[in-house]
Amino acid sequence: MSGSRALDALTGLRFVAALHVVLFHFAAPCLGPAPEAVRNWVGSGYAAVGVFFVLSGFVLAWNYLDADGRMETSPRAFWAARVARVYPVYVLAFLLSAPTTIAASVAANGWTLASAKLAVGGLAALSLLQAWVPRLALYWNPPGWSVAVEAFFYALFPWLARALPRLRSSWLPLALCGTWALGLAPSLLYLGLLPDGPGPVDVASAGMWLMVLKFSPLTRLPEFLFGVLLGVCFVRERQAGRGRGSGAVLAALGTLLLVAAGAAGERISYPLMHNALLAPASGLLVYGLARGGGALGWLLSRPVLVRLGGASYALYLLQYPVSEAAKGLGEVLSPWVELRTPEGGLALVLLLGVSASLWVHRSVETPLRTRVRDALKAWVEARHPAGAGTVTSGS
Repeated sequence: MSGSRALDALTGLRFVAALHVVLFHFAAPCLGPAPEAVRNWVGSGYAAVGVFFVLSGFVLAWNYLDADGRMETSPRAFWAARVARVYPVYVLAFLLSAPTTIAASVAANGWTLASAKLAVGGLAALSLLQAWVPRLALYWNPPGWSVAVEAFFYALFPWLARALPRLRSSWLPLALCGTWALGLAPSLLYLGLLPDGPGPVDVASAGMWLMVLKFSPLTRLPEFLFGVLLGVCFVRERQAGRGRGSGAVLAALGTLLLVAAGAAGERISYPLMHNALLAPASGLLVYGLARGGGALGWLLSRPVLVRLGGASYALYLLQYPVSEAAKGLGEVLSPWVELRTPEGGLALVLLLGVSASLWVHRSVETPLRTRVRDALKAWVEARHPAGAGTVTSGS
């Protein structure tokens, strides 16, 4: 499989992961008659965010690092590209979420207290700092917490790359195991101490320490590092001309593990499922797709899935504003067609979400990415006037 087609397969995977998150948030009311395994798999959609973290680290390493682990572009050029990639749609989702957020805050607190809360929460969200404060992590536009986590990863990536040239290839398996263990440690510590008090810990739990575990950039960093190390493995493997032919097995095994873990439901501890447990399975899937991926790689690299994958970031961030629009549209259309059932509501969310994400990707995300990079060009070149290598694709 060519590098372009492999990247296409990884782009298609992004849509599947984003769709899993959307189903987790909105499909549960429709699944009463469904088999338990299906209900469990949809209910594990929160774990798809971990797939994004591993995939992000892998693709950044693939795109920005040479075989020694050194960055092929300047830190400023990297940061400018990341800002241009994530911030325009993030701000759009922030603005579209404002009416619902403001109305809910005023109804719960009154104008005086709501104004203070909205100002603090809005500033934290716009500055991508909300994930550091447990009570603000899901404030304003809930999916935005993971973008705040990614922003921390992006800030660290150039400094992390400085250490990678000293990492021998023979040490990479041990480094991967150590990184996975580091990712599991906070969840194991939480389960051992139960700092939020005794009782079951599941997706409905909302203790402060559980929020820290789930949303803190520090506790999620190992998943990103796991992806970066895998990316270094792949870059070195590709340069040496090794590793062809086994992508189908790796991708199939990773998929099987992810689906089986999701279908297991509460048989697997929620804190472990939420953080890092599935990083090796995600890594197998990502690495297998990068190597070739077999039939799964072919499927995910189909043009329709690649196009949807390109718009998946918008789908992920716009899902809550879209759900509010779907409620309103369902009311408007109710005299002619009943869409206020759980099934009708989900169909509207998916239809509007996919349509809106494709439009936003084409008409907002893509043109503004170029404009933001152009606006930051002077800042980038002020430090490196001779210019630096550019990268045409990214996470």
